[in-house]
Amino acid sequence: MARRASDVLLDILRDEGITHIFGNPGSTEMPLMDALVDASDITYVLGLQEATAVGMADGWALSSGKVGFVNLHAMGGLGNAMGVLVASMASETPLVVTAGQQDTRHLMTEPWLSGDLVALAAPVTKWAKEVRRGEDVGSALRRAFAIARTPPCGPVFLSLPMDVLDQPVESETPPASAPPRLGASPDVEVFAEALASYDPDKVFILLGDDLPAAAAAGLVAFAEAGGYPVWGTQLTSRSAFPSAHPCWSGVLKPDFAVIRERLEATEALVLVGGRAFVAYPYRDVRPIPEGTKVFHVSDDPAAFGREHPADLALLGDIGATLQGCAHRLAHLLPAPDIANRLSRRAAAKLRHIETLRAEIMRDQQLSPLTADVAVLTVFDALPDSALIANDSAATFGKVQELMMTRPGRYFFSRGGVLGCNQPAAVGAALAHDGPVVSLAGDGGAMYSPQALWSAAHYRTKVIFIVFNNRRYGVLQNIAKQLGCPNANQDRFVGMNIEQPAIDFMALAASMGVPAVRADETQAIRDAIATALGRDGPSLIEIAIR
Repeated sequence: MARRASDVLLDILRDEGITHIFGNPGSTEMPLMDALVDASDITYVLGLQEATAVGMADGWALSSGKVGFVNLHAMGGLGNAMGVLVASMASETPLVVTAGQQDTRHLMTEPWLSGDLVALAAPVTKWAKEVRRGEDVGSALRRAFAIARTPPCGPVFLSLPMDVLDQPVESETPPASAPPRLGASPDVEVFAEALASYDPDKVFILLGDDLPAAAAAGLVAFAEAGGYPVWGTQLTSRSAFPSAHPCWSGVLKPDFAVIRERLEATEALVLVGGRAFVAYPYRDVRPIPEGTKVFHVSDDPAAFGREHPADLALLGDIGATLQGCAHRLAHLLPAPDIANRLSRRAAAKLRHIETLRAEIMRDQQLSPLTADVAVLTVFDALPDSALIANDSAATFGKVQELMMTRPGRYFFSRGGVLGCNQPAAVGAALAHDGPVVSLAGDGGAMYSPQALWSAAHYRTKVIFIVFNNRRYGVLQNIAKQLGCPNANQDRFVGMNIEQPAIDFMALAASMGVPAVRADETQAIRDAIATALGRDGPSLIEIAIR
């Protein structure tokens, strides 16, 4: 029997594990909305603006480990979503983004709401197509999901004309292709033997910002095999190494001069993943010292040589490659020496944490609080089950060395696009069994406040933390670093958010989210305890200096 193309679409979504569709509907999306009326197993999650819808889908995808699905409204809706798609592309979030297109039978006349959606989406997606026949909907969707989840992951786009989704389809729903299986690199033994020739104290592991949580076991095994220090980047889209581990050494600031100084004594650099060298602003400095051997492990062939040439490039599944190397290193390095090195790292890490905590909390009586005190107090009050969605520059200070980041439990808006974090937290909460905490500045919180309504409507357990200094603080700090005249004269242009000050209590209340202002450490702890006990979202505003 013939079915509508929209029914084929829903069959494929079910088969691909889609339980939520994120969107903001319009007239061109009516065929899909009609199909969803009887689809009780798929929840349509309404965002009050398209950027919010994409942000929620991004968070759901990262939290669930699946491909997220978004449905937007025509040319204008896709245009509204572009900023967050920039961030999703940078974070390599697997998304299938669709948008309704006008009826193909009058596209030639350029009707209202029509436009070249594919051209608009192409720069911020891995693949973009318009489907012109109902018979092609199934195969196009299958291809879209496959491309989105293939490393490097990322968003793809399909334009779906409204008459196409209503067309009858005689053929069966196409099955999914078997996913490609990338095994360990064949050069694992060469890699291990080369590393074993170096003093482990002069080997440095640097993680790129695109590593999935699935690589964590291999990363930990590899680090423990040599007792190697592991570093990450400050602007990382996700966490792939537990920060509580003795080998975790922290993050590198996005400054090539700082990175080079840290690498000065290194003889062998193991670069895992891609885009590990992030610098902002520009410095005319080569981050890797001359003579340092670079071993690069990645599952993306385009990563090799993109930032720096590798002496040995290992293409393969990252986790499996590092597990294989760890197994070989166990036969090449003396176990007692490695155990002693790990023990020393653990003891040194504990001393450093105690010293740094005491240094930060010496300022806890200041009013307003320092950003470090505020962030540390928040983290101390959270349970182990919490997932963190972060885009706040308040976390970039000394406190970053104390932040507990765990694989699959920490995400950052790596693309630098404000307005992603709060909706991403809502989407993540729909897939996470536990509280989700959104960390945002006052500026970032105003880019997509519509996320508060979605959080309340779907009763998600999200705690929105807004660190409020009434300005774009990170921008002012950069102006100071660059020696800009507006900074030297303390006359910043377009960087203050005051007169009037934003009333976050009233804003949250208007969206149905209970809110409180907490300006002291005990008040922060009390507010988080109350929020954790609430069935639904909360907002906590914290004034910082």
